[in-house]
Amino acid sequence: MRRTIFELFAKSPFGPLQDHMRKVMDCVRLVPSLFEALEQGDNTRLKEISEKVDKAEFEADEIKNQIRSDLPSTIFTPVDRGDLLDILRFQDRISDAAEDVAVLLNMKDLPFPDELAAYFWRFMEQVMITVEQYAKISEELDELMEASFGGAEAGKVMEMITVLGEMEHETDRKQQELLKKLLTMEEELGALNIVLWMRVFQLAGDIANGAERTGNRVRLFLSK
Repeated sequence: MRRTIFELFAKSPFGPLQDHMRKVMDCVRLVPSLFEALEQGDNTRLKEISEKVDKAEFEADEIKNQIRSDLPSTIFTPVDRGDLLDILRFQDRISDAAEDVAVLLNMKDLPFPDELAAYFWRFMEQVMITVEQYAKISEELDELMEASFGGAEAGKVMEMITVLGEMEHETDRKQQELLKKLLTMEEELGALNIVLWMRVFQLAGDIANGAERTGNRVRLFLSK
């Protein structure tokens, strides 16, 4: 791993960040499957997918820790180390949120009413659209460096970040609709399940929030 990270830094300071983000996405892309298992009442599958989420998050953490240990003193980069580590920290929060969703869904058998499903899946789809947008931005970072962080490539990335913000706003709107629907179901679900679902919504929303915050950190870097 050490040599691989070193080689990636030698090629581009963004290479290890992209490697980390790809592993973050391995973790995040499992989240919808968690809810599919929950909706189907398949606790065995829920546990199996949760273990995959945990494994992917752990592997993302390994890459993160390797970057942190290598970056401060051993490698010259044309990009400020603080900027790189900030982007890494924000990316890390995305996989942390995905792991937290998996942990919470395994705490208690949570009922998934049919009445809630359509609202929930609209929200979940928007969460994934948003985080996939940041994953695309991450893949542009190498191109940015080759363009010396300016010109048409910088403009393209800035536009992608603006679209990311719009997507996250739409996620918030769908989360509000979902929450309103949930709160009409207190008698059916009971207070404890209502509270747990609200926490699940918050954690799933944090995946999209994390994507937007990371994109904004890239925007700040480009604005220097």
